[in-house]
This record gives sequence, C-alpha cells and structure tokens, in this order.
Amino acid sequence: MSLSLSSYFEQARKNASNHVNILRDFRYFLSSIGIVKSSIVLEDDLVLSKVKEEAVKDFFFKYLIGIPLDYILNESSFFGYSFYVDKRVLIPRPETELLVEEILSFSLEENAKIIEVGTGSGCIAISLALLKPNFKIIASDISSSALEVALLNLKKHKPNNLLLVHSDWLTYAKPSSIDLVVSNPPYLKLTDPHLSELSNEPVQALVSPGGTKSFFDISDQAMIALKPGGIIIYEHGCFQQNEVVGVLKESGFSNIQTIKDFQGLDRIVYGYKC
Repeated sequence: MSLSLSSYFEQARKNASNHVNILRDFRYFLSSIGIVKSSIVLEDDLVLSKVKEEAVKDFFFKYLIGIPLDYILNESSFFGYSFYVDKRVLIPRPETELLVEEILSFSLEENAKIIEVGTGSGCIAISLALLKPNFKIIASDISSSALEVALLNLKKHKPNNLLLVHSDWLTYAKPSSIDLVVSNPPYLKLTDPHLSELSNEPVQALVSPGGTKSFFDISDQAMIALKPGGIIIYEHGCFQQNEVVGVLKESGFSNIQTIKDFQGLDRIVYGYKC
C-alpha cells in the first residue's frame, strides 16, 4: 500500500537532526518530479503514483547515505542556466560564477579565442558561449567521462561557438593563438580533510600533487598558447593565493590581480602575458 505525502514528510522530519537541510531539499525534489506546490506546502495526504513513490524512496535512500541533491536530481544551476551533472563531474559551486563575471568584465576582442582547461560539466565554457556568441571557445578535459557530461550539456544548450576537446591541459593549442585561458583545476592535496566531504565527487577533478602541480602545468602551457597581452585566470583554494601568484610569476606572467569570493575568501587570481 502506498504511503501518503504527509507520511514521507514525517520520515524527513525524523532524519532532520542528522540532515539539517532534508526538508528544504525534499520539497525541492518533490517539485522536480511534478508534485503540485499546494500539496508540498500543505504536506497533505496526497497518495503518490507508483512511479513517484519509487522516486521518493530513491531520494531518501540516496540522500541519507550522503549523495548530494544535485546528483540525485541530475541537475545543477550555474549562472542562471541549468546543467546536467552526475558523479563523473564536480557539482558547480556559486563562487565559480566569479570566473565568468570577471571574464565578462575584461576588455576582450569581440571574437576573442578562449580555452577552458578542465571543463568538467562544461558550465563555465557553455555559460560564456551563450553570453558571448561571438567568442570562439574550446573546452578541454583529460577525462573522457567528464566530456560525455559536457557533451550532454552542449546538446542541451546548443551554443554554436564551442568545441569540446579531449586533451591533457593545453597540449593541443598553437603558440600565441589564444586570448584567454580559464581554469578551475584540481587544487586539493590527497591529505586535505575537505575530501571527506566530497567523497561522491570525482577525485581526479579535485586532487593535484602538492595541491599546485595543475597550476604549474597549465601556467607553463598557457604562457606558450596565449597571445602577447593574453590573460590567464584561475579559481583556487581559499588558502592558496600566495602559492598561485608565485606560480604565475614563475611562469612569466605579470600584472597579477587577486579577487575574493562572496564570503570574503581569496578565490580568483589572474595575470597577463607580456
């Protein structure tokens, strides 16, 4: 016999002490599977269809073992757009939107050539492509699994100025051909305690030897690929600013600038090729 909607709300409340956002997330989930708003608000005795009840049971099973809501929904919001996500890619973070905002503030040519390194779901590159249809954008990733997700999002949003490439960083780029390189690369050490909170997300997209090897590799390759006056911009860990600034200087970049995120934490660094 099917349980009523109110019974599932009762189940959510019983788990609220260990999962503080479960009621909020359960309401959002119910909306995503087509439960009408009035039934959600009233927590009424609506009897769910078999299909929707199975979906609710699946929600509780996954949520209670720690799978993030975005993976349960297979959906994440970024810069006002909806993106498909699953365990093959990182869940987009709000602070990463700062990368897009900063790029939009740069005085780039109308038909600027841009590379995103380590695109994951494609949210950064696709957002830029939709907002700036004259930009010519290449988004690369070493993970073929991640590129499968990016391709789903490419087909969903249909920008006509974006190409996906399977590559180890920028090894495919021609010298002095690119106006801007953007990356939110792996920057955690394997011993970083934050990894325990990210156990459902792909380790390859999170961890870099020493926490900085990805910055060294990308910066050295970007120095070759960028045109004179070209820009490299990174998101980094909130305690890595000095290290990343040092990497950029070592690779030959100048006029290096830093930006804090919404919480006042160091988050973005960019520099110019002379």
